[in-house]
Amino acid sequence: MVLISDLNSAASQAAIASVLSQDANLGYLASGHEPDQAYYRGTQVQYARLGMGLDHYLDLELGYTQAGLDRLLNCQAIHLAGGDTFQFLAQVQTRGLIAEFTDYLNRGGIFIGLSAGAMVMTPSIACAPLCGDENHLGLSDLNGLGLLPYQFLPHCDLSDGGVALSVNAACLMEASSLAEYPLILCSDEDAVIATKAGLRGFGQPLLFDGVGLMALA
Repeated sequence: MVLISDLNSAASQAAIASVLSQDANLGYLASGHEPDQAYYRGTQVQYARLGMGLDHYLDLELGYTQAGLDRLLNCQAIHLAGGDTFQFLAQVQTRGLIAEFTDYLNRGGIFIGLSAGAMVMTPSIACAPLCGDENHLGLSDLNGLGLLPYQFLPHCDLSDGGVALSVNAACLMEASSLAEYPLILCSDEDAVIATKAGLRGFGQPLLFDGVGLMALA
């Protein structure tokens, strides 16, 4: 899994290139319905610059079909788009995709989560308000897909070494949650790869367990 804040950053592109070959084919799962698919087309251009093909669009709101999901799950990698984290999670929960996505990962599939897309992959999106997201849906179940044992906070300002964000996280979130699922702090210039062996950082992402901060190398 690749977790990023900005697809254009050098760290994000290096992380993606380290797990996918230039001829890789990817699918795109929208965080919400895109009437004109503008974000999808822009993302296609970004992957084309890496020599990769993004050629299948699917959203969970309108036009969703089992055939569309099956085609998505046959791609080498799936790009989980950024957007409204609460809306994205609500749609994932409604479609009941945890089992399918877990199986995809176990079969060797790769997820590339951008901002909200990365947060949805984690055990909980409880930290979403720290990056400005509002729970306008009144979503009570904040449990994500749980594909990795970490939480993720994108678009972080780490100019103070992450101290302010870690303090805010400690105030907002339960200590037991941070101890069980440490929080990855990721600026727009950072990226993280998560595997069964652990985490690999690109740029200068940080890890906060509710007590201390640790750099991810």
